[in-house]
Parts: sequence; structure tokens; C-alpha cells
Amino acid sequence: MNKNPFYSIFLVIALLGVLGVVFNIRKVEAPYQIIYIMADGSISPSEANITSSDKVTYTFTANINASIIVQRSNITIDGNGQILNGSFYPILHGFNLTNVSNVTIKNVNIMGFGYGVYLQSSTWNIISGNNITFNEGNIYLGDSSDNTIASNTITDGAEAIQLYASSSNAISGNSMRSNYKGVWLRSNSAGNVISGNNIAGNYGRGIDLSASSNNTLSGNNVTGNSVGISVGSALVDSVIVRSMNNTILGNNIVKNNNGIDIVGVLYTTISRNLISENSQYGIILDAASNNTISANNITNNNLGIFYDGLCNNNTAYHNNFIDNIKQVEVSPGDVDTWDDGVEGNYWSDYSGNDTNNDGIGEVPYEIDLNNNDMRPLMGMFYSFNTSIAKYVNAICNSTVDSFEYVDSTINLLISNSSEDQTFGFVRICIPHALMNETYHVTVNGTDPYYVNYNLADNSTHRWIYFEYEHSTLEIVIIPEFPSFLILPLFMIATLLAVIVYRRKHSM
Repeated sequence: MNKNPFYSIFLVIALLGVLGVVFNIRKVEAPYQIIYIMADGSISPSEANITSSDKVTYTFTANINASIIVQRSNITIDGNGQILNGSFYPILHGFNLTNVSNVTIKNVNIMGFGYGVYLQSSTWNIISGNNITFNEGNIYLGDSSDNTIASNTITDGAEAIQLYASSSNAISGNSMRSNYKGVWLRSNSAGNVISGNNIAGNYGRGIDLSASSNNTLSGNNVTGNSVGISVGSALVDSVIVRSMNNTILGNNIVKNNNGIDIVGVLYTTISRNLISENSQYGIILDAASNNTISANNITNNNLGIFYDGLCNNNTAYHNNFIDNIKQVEVSPGDVDTWDDGVEGNYWSDYSGNDTNNDGIGEVPYEIDLNNNDMRPLMGMFYSFNTSIAKYVNAICNSTVDSFEYVDSTINLLISNSSEDQTFGFVRICIPHALMNETYHVTVNGTDPYYVNYNLADNSTHRWIYFEYEHSTLEIVIIPEFPSFLILPLFMIATLLAVIVYRRKHSM
């Protein structure tokens, strides 16, 4: 079991319990009890505070001071709001699920164990709606797959959730705080999805991926931790195992010491995250290559991105670097790419001009001798998903307040980004799948004073650029002839032609 400061806390608590026994001079009872839910559905001992009428649903009838070993699959255990207490015996687990499947544990207050919930070689189990606190490790999965851990409150442990060589598990909607680590994936844990969790105020790492690949971290609120998200390599059976192909998508990573640490890994995708107000680094890469950082808002950090040596072939584009004390720092000798071949990043301290009216600055944004953004954006980058899962990307020097895509029409509501702004532009990239090739842009119902409908086209996307005088504006982009109108118009035109023909020949 991993040793950390919490182990000392548990020892102190246990010591206080011993002192309580000494000073109260009470009769010493058996140190702990184990309750079994047997493979045949029976409960041993039978007088335990658990009842079941059908050997499928088991319900707590009172608090329980014991460890529960579950040997039966395809059951539900409902704690009924009661407490399962291990009295801080670290050799015990609150619920021990080994070689079982399809067990649901819900509505239990679990405290005072080595692990609050322990799954070993178990599948398709659900741990949901529990309060799991003050265990040395709160939830552990070893060699377990396809389990769901959802909507639990998990606090005050060495780690909230640890996965060891465990794959294809779903961890969602949990609140994890005041642990040393929030979620810890290690030793080839792969294909797990960690989404929609609130991981706040943990003393170490909010999410820690060690020697684990092909995992997805999305939509989590990761705030107030020492490190928000860490992805690293580790020594496993005398071989260094790298973490590869992990995705960090759409998370709020705010007010940590470091936002994201990437150490010795390959092919990580960091995209569409808010990375803000981290006291040291927004993102730090160390000996990491072939990673992609795109479409993130990297704002108000001490240092936006730090490439800390042996970092090559990483690509960063479509990010908004806004008001970081230092936007980017790259160690000498590292060579990386700062655009996708078409567009680069937005830099709040960029002072170049756009003389050819395409939304891209003519002068590169200089990072160091070996690194420059050759296509810096003249406005912030926005990206909007649509109902058919196609993204519309826009670069705009105004504030885009809202986006809507309905019936092959794009609507943008835009306002001044500053009081003295009188001129605005939009460079927008539209997938061909969203609307027909011929477009019409209106600004508050009228044509923009400048528009280029043929800025660029790559067979899958069309780029349009237009300019406007500023106020609060409604921008509408429609296909010239929406596809759903083409067939009816053709039929009407054909019908009219037939009517005219018949009239001429009947006279």
C-alpha cells in the first residue's frame, strides 16, 4: 500500500483510540468483524445488520462496524444511509469485491478502512451515491474492467480512486477533495474515461496518469490542487513504460500550482481546456515529444507553457494565450511547431498587423531563436460544436457572446471587446457538411462592408473573412439556396413551365 502523509494521520487516530481504551479502562472486544455475503446469497453471520428477502437486494438496517466480503455476483447492496465503519484497521477493506461482477453498492457512508471499496479482478460493478471518507485509500481497482464509479463524495484519503492495471472503467460525477491524490491510474491502466468530476483541494495531484495509455479525461473541474493533471512514465517490471495517446479534453484546470504536467510521454492531446490562474505553470512539458496542444484558453498563469528540455515535435495551435505573466518559455535547443500549417495561436501581447485582410498577422510571433508562431491570429480563437458534431471555428477580434446552428444557418451574436473598438472582423471556417457552397453573410440584416467568400477551401472546409463597423451585432450566415429548398423549387419551376406550355398550345 502506498505510503504517504495520510498513513501517519491514521496512525495518530489509531493511537488516540488506544489511549481512549487505556484511560476509560473498558473491556477489550474483538478488534474487528467480517461479514460475508456468500456465493449462495446467505449472510454470515446471520445476525449482521443486513437484510435480504430475495438474495438479490441487500439493505443495511443499522450502522455496521465490520468489513463486508462480497462473494455473490448480480446483487445490489443499499446502505440506506447507514455507516460502515472499520475503526481505522488498515488491514480491512470496507467492501471487498474479488472475482465478482454486476454488484451495485449505493447509499453507504464508508469510513476507517485500508480501502473503503476494494475491487480485484472484478467487472461490471457500480459504486454510486456513497460517501467514502477517512480511509487510507478510498477506492481501489486492481485488474478490473468495465466498472462504473459515479456520483460519490470521496474525501480525506491517500487517494480518492486508484486504478492498477485496470481498463475500460468509467469514473464520472464524483466529488473528490482533501485527498492526497484525486484519481490515480498506474501500471498500464488503459481505455478508462474520467469525466465530469469535481476534483478540488487535493494536496498532491488531482489526476495522475502513470504508465497508462489511451485514457480520456474530459469535462472535469480540476481546481486548487498541487498539480491539476499529471501524465508521466514509470518503471514497471524493470522496463520504462511511457504513457501514450491520452486525451485531456474540455476540462477546467484552474488555480492549481501547476495546471498540467506532461513528463516523458508521447502523443498526448490537450484540447479545448480552460487553463487559468495556475500559480506556476499552465502546462509544463519535460522530455515529451509528439504531443498536440490545441484550442485551449491559457490565461492569467505565471507561465502559460514551459517546454523544459528534450521537448521536440510538439505542436501548439489555435490556443488563446492571454495575460500570462510570461506566455511561453522553451528550453534552448528544443524545436516545436506553433501552427497547423494554416493558422497559429492568439497572443494578447502580439503587436503585428494584418494588411491583406485574412485575420492572420504578417509578422511572426517570436518565442526564441528556434521557435516562432509563423501565423499568429489577429483575434481570439473560438470553436463551436453543432448538432451534427461538426465544429465551426472562428477567429474574431470582438467578443462572440453566442453561437447557434439551426436549419443550415449559422447565427453569431458579437459585442465590442473594448469600449474604443470601432472595427471588427471574423475569419470563420465552415465544414462543407453544414451548408451548401454558396454563402450569404448579413450583419444586423445588411451586408458587411467587406467580405471575402473565397478566402480558402481545402475540399472539406471553406474559410470566409468579413469586416464590420462595431456595435452589438447579429451575424447570420446562410447558404444561398438551402439544400432543402432546391428540390421543391425545381418541381415548382417545372410545373410552371408545363402550365405555360399548355396555355400557349391551347390558344
